[in-house]
Amino acid sequence: MSTSYTTQDRGDKKNYQQYLEAMDTISVEKVASASVFFEAKKENTIVDVGMASGTSTAILAKLFPEMKIIGVDINPKMVQIAQDTYNYPNLSFREDDGEKLNTFENNSVNGFFNCSAIHHITSYNGYDTNKALNTLRRQVELLKDKGVLIIRDFVKPKEQEVIVELSSIDKSDRPSDAELFIQFSRTARSLASANERGFPIQEINAIKKYTRRFQAYYADIVEFIRRKDYYANWDIELQEECGYFTQEEFEEIFRELGLRIILSSPIYNQWIINNRYKNQFAVYDLSGKQVGFPPTNYLIAGEKISGGKQLQLIRHLPVQKDSFLHFSSYLNVKTKKIYDVVERPNNVLDILPFYKQENGFTILAKHGYPRPLANVKTDSPVLDGKHYSGYIPEGITIGEIENLETVLNKRFGINRENYTNITQSLNYYTSPGGINEKVSSKLIELTKPVIVNKNLSEGFSGFKESGCIHEYDAAQLLNTAQTGALVEARLELNIYNLFFKQNVPLPKWLGEKMKIKFDRFIKSTPFSELLSLDTKDYKKSEKQAGFLTTRRAYFSEMGIENSNAIFEYVYPSTVSSNTLVTLPVFKKDGQIYIGLEVQSLPIPQIHTENSTIITAPAKRLPKEVHNIHDLEKYISNMKIGKGKVERYSKLGEKYFPSVGITTEQVYPYLVCLDLADKSLKWVSLTELYDNMDKIEDAHLLISLCRLIHAIGFLSQQDVRDLSFENFVDFIRDSFIFSDKVSITRETFVEEDLRITGDDGDEFLLAIQDEFGIDFRDETGSIRKAFGLKDNEYLFHSEGSLLWISHELFKSSTIIPFTVGQLYDVVVKLANEKD
Repeated sequence: MSTSYTTQDRGDKKNYQQYLEAMDTISVEKVASASVFFEAKKENTIVDVGMASGTSTAILAKLFPEMKIIGVDINPKMVQIAQDTYNYPNLSFREDDGEKLNTFENNSVNGFFNCSAIHHITSYNGYDTNKALNTLRRQVELLKDKGVLIIRDFVKPKEQEVIVELSSIDKSDRPSDAELFIQFSRTARSLASANERGFPIQEINAIKKYTRRFQAYYADIVEFIRRKDYYANWDIELQEECGYFTQEEFEEIFRELGLRIILSSPIYNQWIINNRYKNQFAVYDLSGKQVGFPPTNYLIAGEKISGGKQLQLIRHLPVQKDSFLHFSSYLNVKTKKIYDVVERPNNVLDILPFYKQENGFTILAKHGYPRPLANVKTDSPVLDGKHYSGYIPEGITIGEIENLETVLNKRFGINRENYTNITQSLNYYTSPGGINEKVSSKLIELTKPVIVNKNLSEGFSGFKESGCIHEYDAAQLLNTAQTGALVEARLELNIYNLFFKQNVPLPKWLGEKMKIKFDRFIKSTPFSELLSLDTKDYKKSEKQAGFLTTRRAYFSEMGIENSNAIFEYVYPSTVSSNTLVTLPVFKKDGQIYIGLEVQSLPIPQIHTENSTIITAPAKRLPKEVHNIHDLEKYISNMKIGKGKVERYSKLGEKYFPSVGITTEQVYPYLVCLDLADKSLKWVSLTELYDNMDKIEDAHLLISLCRLIHAIGFLSQQDVRDLSFENFVDFIRDSFIFSDKVSITRETFVEEDLRITGDDGDEFLLAIQDEFGIDFRDETGSIRKAFGLKDNEYLFHSEGSLLWISHELFKSSTIIPFTVGQLYDVVVKLANEKD
């Protein structure tokens, strides 16, 4: 091992195993966020740089069994551990310097995966960011044409001074966060010479009790935030500097090296945010406004390509009278509200060709298709900081009036002899509030190979490049959607429907765990009742609402001469281009219920002469919402009907509903309300799943698909596994207890968890429902199950006597009982039932 890296040596094998276990736990997520960018072609070579334990390399080897997967690390102990642990015919490990990669030849590699590796190269070489640049330059030299380079690492924030507020309370095993920050400011970058260590801070007056406040540069504060919880390895943590380039610097370097950026995305790991960020610190700008949390990680993927590197808006042009987009307005005769509507000349048909594999599907889709609206800047901010070059993966589409067989053959090289079955998939409105576009889709099962990766016809997209047809692993593409790399929602929807129709299990959900509240009073509505509603509320209007801003612009492919195109697009005039879609949920009687809105909109009436459409509650965000922190603050304060949001979680990443017409970006969230408001129609998830082909709102469809995926709806057993851990998880999920609230066998249900009165009755009903047991005997009483006498009860009346001591509890007719005792009763009844 190079002498510059010897200080990171962790000693014996046991110490290495402890270190590697923590890294390995998220290897699946790390690989999933990157693997879809690699072309799964026989004999292709992928190199995992800085592979550590080799777990991520082994996952790649299993995922791509016909490809050559090589793990590289400069530490011989790491290489030996990996070789001792994993053994696949297409997998190998070798010792090599990640910066120089001397064991490889130029133009010999199809993909590089750099996961938390390059910040080691800079840290252990004098914190020299030129080492990172050398590393990337060398990897580009080694890449073949159309090879992919991926970095999943940390990102340095923009240079600015901010204020951080930290706890001044000492912890059991280390100093307080505030005191540790002071120490860190003196010793950070410990491998540098003495006069180059640390960074400047200035303590300012505290505002809150038990906190201290410091003014410092944001990059230095973020370095502290990323390692403050790793005090056990503090000396080694001091050696590393996580951030070496800002997002803008990463993107500029990729372009200069000849890479087309597929995705540049900050990552916000929700577990880290919930457990290490929330209520642990706060960061403010110098005006005192809270700026939210920094990204936990960063992902950038680039493709080595001789063609266009980026789609760029050159200049705006006047909108012409005979414009490509057609505009019309409609008046609601009941509410007198006017709706502006925009449409393209023809409706489209989406096609999903697929091969059925042993454990899933390979699908065909467009790769590198130019969509300039994916990175057009308007007066609305990009909330999540995700940037694109404008070349995206998306589904195969044709005009609805075109001949399917002819177009598939001529444009995409899919001959009639390549496929057999054609089945109808979903039909929906992409954005029914303003885009007059109804998409129909079909699934085509391929039986013979199709030639892929041939360039599509020049000019088909309006530019010289139109991308190519590419083979994708369908499950990996769904994982990619969770990282924000698959931004075109229609392809994602068709893949979900393929899994559903073929009854094939979905891959593991990589996003945030969903917690759903129980409500025994919820009033459900049959979905068939909603589908039977019939209205016709609209007539054409000469007057416009002024809702949409129309733009016409000249775009160019940077890197290809004379490849230019003019596009028209729209975005809202008075509100943001960002849309919030919410999916309200409750549990009752073993079912999950979704809160839906019944709306009357002109676009459904145009197509079906019925203006009624069933939708997920959605809102155009105000322009004052600038980032994810602002968005989640907005969600926390919002009401849906009369229901206030108590809890929320992301339903995957944002998507573009119609990237050929509008800059609209959609952020879907699962929400739990304080009450099941009657203004919403509560329909069971089971009924909605059974009737997905009748749902016409694309926002509702994508949210439902992601919820089904997230909760493992299709693979759930009727009754949850009855371990104590699952029992506690259910209590947390259904009754909104933080993960930080300790719940053990000795925890008292009423005194400690504050569950009493009607809430106590609801608590027992929810447990019955979830675990398939019944506390009641033949007389309808629960006394026998809990061994209660006639004058004994489990709960006080609502809110009474909770302040009294545990001794007084004992002398009353209320019998205090613990979570452990309750669990034992549930297990006993479950066993008797079996």
